[in-house]
Amino acid sequence: MKWLLDANIPYSAKNVFPSDDNVLHVEDIGFAAAADEAIFDFANILHFPVRNHPGVVVLKLPSFYNADAIKRALRGFLAVIDKKELKGALVIVEEGRYRVRVETE
Repeated sequence: MKWLLDANIPYSAKNVFPSDDNVLHVEDIGFAAAADEAIFDFANILHFPVRNHPGVVVLKLPSFYNADAIKRALRGFLAVIDKKELKGALVIVEEGRYRVRVETE
């Protein structure tokens, strides 16, 4: 599976993903300082309808979370998600739970 981590995700979070996944951070592709709109406004389904992409995961975590807490939440999510659920979905991850939104036509 391919992943692109946004600038607000610690670079060290790349190590949380399975070794057979392809994980890039925006720093790896020169977009560390890019505005969200230059990458994609993933959380706004009006700007980026879920049916038009392979899947987006949005972390909705407290602003006081440090890198370790963010990685803990990611590990928990990755341990329970069936990656098939991600295709064309908007997934909101919170500590200990997640929601999947898929558009129906």
